[in-house]
Amino acid sequence: MARPQKNSAEYFSHDADMRNDVKVKALRRKFQHKGYAVWCFILEALTDGEYFEIDYSELNREFLAADFDVSVEELEQIVDYCCRIGLLQLSADNRLYSDAHRRRFSWLIEKRRRDRERLARIYGRQPAENDKPQAETANNDNSRGDNAHSKGKDTIGEDKKPKDKNIQYPYQDIVNLWNSVCVSLPKVAKLTDKRRQKIRCRCDEWGKTPEVWLQTAEEIFRRIQASDFLKGGTGWTATFDWIFDNSGNSIKVMEGNYDNKRGAAGQKPSNLGTGEYIDRTTGRRTYGSGKVTIPQDAPPRPSDRHAWDSETSKWVLL
Repeated sequence: MARPQKNSAEYFSHDADMRNDVKVKALRRKFQHKGYAVWCFILEALTDGEYFEIDYSELNREFLAADFDVSVEELEQIVDYCCRIGLLQLSADNRLYSDAHRRRFSWLIEKRRRDRERLARIYGRQPAENDKPQAETANNDNSRGDNAHSKGKDTIGEDKKPKDKNIQYPYQDIVNLWNSVCVSLPKVAKLTDKRRQKIRCRCDEWGKTPEVWLQTAEEIFRRIQASDFLKGGTGWTATFDWIFDNSGNSIKVMEGNYDNKRGAAGQKPSNLGTGEYIDRTTGRRTYGSGKVTIPQDAPPRPSDRHAWDSETSKWVLL
């Protein structure tokens, strides 16, 4: 029996500067901390909801208000204002959603669709007629099924290239996105043939349409701009060429490997310890021969007699 298709996600990217978005600022100014809290609650509910939307009928508004620990009237006022300023949208059948929030999952949705098509080819199955594109996933999907580092091999061939040969790769648009979003990093001054080739390779991995390519690129660039580490927090700075050099770098960014840590257990990375350095090719924190990857939130290496133990996540004295 096939497993049910997964039409939601387990987490979403909470940008470190989300509170400073002009619309979120307006929400905070009007409803103070309660408005911001309800906005975050709604994003969590949308992420967990089927097709990234939730039922906003009269009865479910009571359930949501109880869950968010606000009155129904307060919830309605906040949601109405969010809809008015464009943070949220409400369909005619009382389904609450966020266009921007859905776009952030475009790379995940596209990957699920490609996985499902690949499995259909391998096992000779036909796609179900009632499948919704925005919620498709591979039938072997599980709680870790969205990990792009899974050991399964990608099919080589037409699957990796746009179906329509007339589709033009948005080279300059992607460069313009980088220059406008990653304002803390070096700008791209010239679009070379080598850069075009690498952009084309990454686009083929991300999806099949220019819209998906641009949405994925924007998601990656925004996460880079929000990352203290990628902006030079430990001496190394991410570049446009680094992101497009191979598939692994963009995947690690999308999976949140470079997101800022928050809370008492996750302070901003401090100075590197004895013998540590940042690999300028991969962006990894390492030491010695460079074979070992050190987590960005690990404490500094105490001395050259210490080695990193990945099992205990501690420096051990040799």
